[in-house]
Amino acid sequence: MPVEEIRENNYDLSISRYKEIEYEEVEYDPPEVIIGKIEDLEREILENLSELKVLLGRGQELCAPCYHRSKP
Repeated sequence: MPVEEIRENNYDLSISRYKEIEYEEVEYDPPEVIIGKIEDLEREILENLSELKVLLGRGQELCAPCYHRSKP
C-alpha cells in the first residue's frame, strides 16, 4: 500500500477502503422445506420431552427420600 494513497484517504486504514469485499450468494431451501424441517425437529423435541417427563417421574418415585434430607 503506497503511503500517498493512505494520506489521500486521511489515514483511514479500514480494510473496506482498500480491499473490495466479495459477497457470495447463498441459496436456501424453499420455505416449505424449511418449515417441514422445523416441524420434524419440533416433533422430535416433544417426543424427547415426553420421555424425559416419564423418566423424571420415575426418578422422583425411586429417590423420593433423597429430596427430603435436611442439609447440615
